[in-house]
This record gives sequence, C-alpha cells and structure tokens, in this order.
Amino acid sequence: MSTKKPKRMKTAYRNYSSTKQFNQMLEGGGVLANREAIADEFDYDWHGRKLNFERHFRGHVLMQATAYESVHDHQWAAGHDRLFEANGAAVAISVSGLAQANKNRPIEPYLVLMQQVMTAVANLPPRRLRQLDKETWQGIVQLLQRVDLFDATTLKLPPKLADWSPNTGRGKTAAMRLQLKLSGATGAFKHLMLTPATGSDSPYLEALLGDLEAQEGQIFVFDGGYWSIQTYADIAASGNHFVTKRGGNIKPTVVTQLPLPAHPLTSGYTVVKDALVYLGDDPDQLYRQLEVELTSGETITLLSTLLDASANHICLLYRYRWTIEIVFRWLKQLLHLDHLMSHDPTGILRQILTALIVWGLLVIANQHSDNFSPKQFWRQLYADLHQATFEFGYRLGIAEAVPAF
Repeated sequence: MSTKKPKRMKTAYRNYSSTKQFNQMLEGGGVLANREAIADEFDYDWHGRKLNFERHFRGHVLMQATAYESVHDHQWAAGHDRLFEANGAAVAISVSGLAQANKNRPIEPYLVLMQQVMTAVANLPPRRLRQLDKETWQGIVQLLQRVDLFDATTLKLPPKLADWSPNTGRGKTAAMRLQLKLSGATGAFKHLMLTPATGSDSPYLEALLGDLEAQEGQIFVFDGGYWSIQTYADIAASGNHFVTKRGGNIKPTVVTQLPLPAHPLTSGYTVVKDALVYLGDDPDQLYRQLEVELTSGETITLLSTLLDASANHICLLYRYRWTIEIVFRWLKQLLHLDHLMSHDPTGILRQILTALIVWGLLVIANQHSDNFSPKQFWRQLYADLHQATFEFGYRLGIAEAVPAF
C-alpha cells in the first residue's frame, strides 16, 4: 500500500463521483433512514469532534468492502483514500483516536440498527440462494416458512486478545465462536451469541431455541454438535420439530423398522435404514431415525420429530442446513470477518455487528432478484464505487493539468 498522500477531493469535483448505489444500499429502502437519530439517542457523538456516528459507520461498512484489515489501514483510508472521501467516510483522526472510538463509543446503535434490518429481512418473501440447487429448494419450499437453521463458526482474534478470549488459555490461538440462528425462509438473523472457541456447542442449544411455547410448529435444523436428549424432548412437547445429525453418545432404542423409500431421492441421499426409536428411558416419546448415505459416500444418522414426513423431506431439510454454511462463508470472505481488526472486545463486536447489518442490507437490496446472491451484488457495488472514484480521479487529473485562463 502506498504511503504517498493523495490530494484531497475538492468540493467542486464531488459531483464527478456518483455514490448513489452505495447510499441506497445503506438506506435499506428506508430501514436505516433513522440511524443518526438512534446515534443521538445513545449520545454517540457527545465527544465526537473529528469522528461522528455517520462517518464512523460508513467507514466500517467500507472496511468490509475493501482489502483494508487493521485500524492503521482504516486511519489511512479515512484520511487518504478517495473511495472513503467520496462516500462520506473521510476524516482526519489518529490511529489511537480511531482505536479509542472503536473501544469507547456506545455499541447500542449498532444493535438497534441490526434489529431493524433483520426485522425488515424477516418480512421479505423467501427466495432461493443462487448456490442452492433447484431440486432442494422446490422440495421443501412449503416448509421453509417454519424452518430455523442453527450453526456456529470460529472467528480468529488478534493475538493480543489470547488472554481475553474465553477458555483460550495462554499460548493458544485467540478465537471465539459465533453462534447463529437463521431464518430458513429469508436469511434473517434471529439470534446470535459469542461463545468460547473450545468445547461443545450443545450448552447453547436451549438459548438459541428461545421460548419454545411461543413458537409452535417451527422446524429447527441443526448439526450434531447441538445435542441434548432433554432439549429434544422439550422441543417435541412444545409442538415444535427438529431435524439433526445424531451427535454425542446418544444410543437410541429401535421400536419399529419402517419401509425404505424408492430411490433415487431428490435430496441425492440414499436411505439405508428408517426406523422409529426412543431416547434414554422415555419410550413414550418417539423419534424418526434415518441412516443415510450422502452424495459424498459418507454415512450419517439423522434424528427428527417429523414422524409422518417423507424420508425425502427430512433429508432435504437437513441438506438445506448447508445454506447457513454459505452465509458464514460470505460473512468471512465477502465481509472480511475472517480478519477482526480491533484489539478490544467492544471494537470486535462493532465490526461483527456491522458485517451482519451489511449482510441484511444486501438481502434487502436483492429482494427483487429471483435468485438471491449478495456476493454478486456486493461485487457490483464494489466495482461501481471504484469506477466512480476512478472517473473522479481522471477528471480531476485533467482539470489540474489544464491551466486556467
């Protein structure tokens, strides 16, 4: 990265840099039109001086869109990069000043904004992810309005936070786990938790589920890392359902073998065994157990409370769980959550919340597309932003090269 200081954008040339698409994305169709009022409510700018909420927020969003990775990068870009200047994120502030802003400014506005964005996303009609095959989508589209997906991913932390990150221990890699509950229909984040990077995910299943009595008819789809016989029974008793990979040391007791479905299934899986079982010492609560061979040749065992559903639907629902892996990949690769730039817990949470807000805004921006692809939209937005600043630089260069008469 060049350290040569570029000339600042002159007011007379601001019109050469069109950032209409970026601003429209930030508005989210009006969802975030009140963001400055929210910042005022939490006194975000009471000691702002050089850095107010809007510039700070825009700077964080642009950090998600560019190759910049650290607070030093952010400080340099805020003062020198015309992309930041053109999009309202330019500011003269020291590295220490920016780091203190990330650490000390209130986090509440970001939480409120994320809730607003995710509420708007939850009200959008379901659409098929571009990476999801048509057969999987069509097979369960009627069920998706009731589906929630759970999963977790590990986020690496700066080495300086090795002693802060929960249960990491001295000398180990600093990291934490991001636990997400995702709407299967819209991609809205319904719940998130930051947990230790080590240990099982099962202790967090109950918290991710939320109030079961208020969610009758939901279908929770999660991997084998979330397992608890008691929680399985609670889900069934509440009138909700689940589909999961059998995990832990669970050893079901087979009650009845069921006939195998005709093959091939649209899920691409092959059902080897299908049975009704009970868990632990409760023979009154029955579950469906499917032993299936995946397209990779691996054999896994699925558990579900969907006793009357077809084997194909259960397999399709579990296969659909893969979509949350797509979301994690986009968050890490597209929105750069694979590199957390702050050395403070509050700054890290601010970056994570910004990435989740941007994800929701991309969902909203894609709402009129048949196939939802935030990656494609983000690439286009990124290209448009840089094209705008390139054109600005070209025009500015000509203007400065031609003498005035």
